[in-house]
Amino acid sequence: MSAVRDLLEYRRARLWFINNKERIRGSFSGKYVAILGERVIDNDSDKFLLIQRLWSRGIFPGPVLIERVD
Repeated sequence: MSAVRDLLEYRRARLWFINNKERIRGSFSGKYVAILGERVIDNDSDKFLLIQRLWSRGIFPGPVLIERVD
């Protein structure tokens, strides 16, 4: 992916997270979620383990939003 496309995907994920935060909170409260596009692709209570798992699956952080759900 290009840097511009990564940024657009990241912004899309951010907007989706903001608009769906209450629904996401119901399932992932207290955890970090990784969002790609308009879906949660993984979650963990440890941010670094989540990032490691994404890398091991070949998912690089450019377009992925990682947020803690409080």
